Amino acid sequence: MGREALAYALRRLARKGYSRAALRAKLAARFGEAEAEAALGRLEAMGYLDDRAYARAFVETRARRYGPRKLRALLLARGVPEEVVEEVLPEARVEEALAVLRRYRHREDKARAVRFLEGRGFPLGVALEAWRLAQEEGEGYK
Repeated sequence: MGREALAYALRRLARKGYSRAALRAKLAARFGEAEAEAALGRLEAMGYLDDRAYARAFVETRARRYGPRKLRALLLARGVPEEVVEEVLPEARVEEALAVLRRYRHREDKARAVRFLEGRGFPLGVALEAWRLAQEEGEGYK
């Protein structure tokens, strides 16, 4: 196994987290398939490369801004296996959608607010309930 591929992978991982698929693509482009697979195997054996840990950290850092559908799409686009994605994704909760909606300046406009939440990855039912709760909160301040 080439030490260069392993050293390169370690430098990449030191800067930011990668899924196995994303790191494999970078290594294969630079060192070839055989060296990439050997380096990935060694990284996994050492505990430096773990798709579950990567997916959990990814979800934790972005769960305040995005709903589960958006997080799912982002993780799959980064090459995380679907079974890992399903394991780490939280259920869509109205409280989270409401917290996102509170930071949105057009929350009074139902169509815009619901469309915003759907774009952030929240299901329609959750988005509508969050908008209803936001309106009830707003009435309390009037």
